[in-house]
Amino acid sequence: MIHPLWLCARQTTHRGEEARAWAASRLSAALGRWHPGQGFGFGPTSDGTGPGREPGLQGTEMWLAIVWLLADVLGLADVLGYRPRGIHRPEPASAGKA
Repeated sequence: MIHPLWLCARQTTHRGEEARAWAASRLSAALGRWHPGQGFGFGPTSDGTGPGREPGLQGTEMWLAIVWLLADVLGLADVLGYRPRGIHRPEPASAGKA
């Protein structure tokens, strides 16, 4: 949900205050999922398959990208000390030579 909102916030200030309030609440909730020294779990799965609730690389990479997007909507991304790279980068991939 944050990526489309982040894209919209780069285009317009319409409902910006509402977007920032939502981002602040989601950022607070996301940070509460951090496991010190371990990272983030990917997320719960109803059948127990997949990466699940245990902290790991996949969940940490995904959630750090989400945290960055939320912080950027709030104008706080610079204080994080990182910018998502690779598959989670916020900018579009550059076109390769044909």
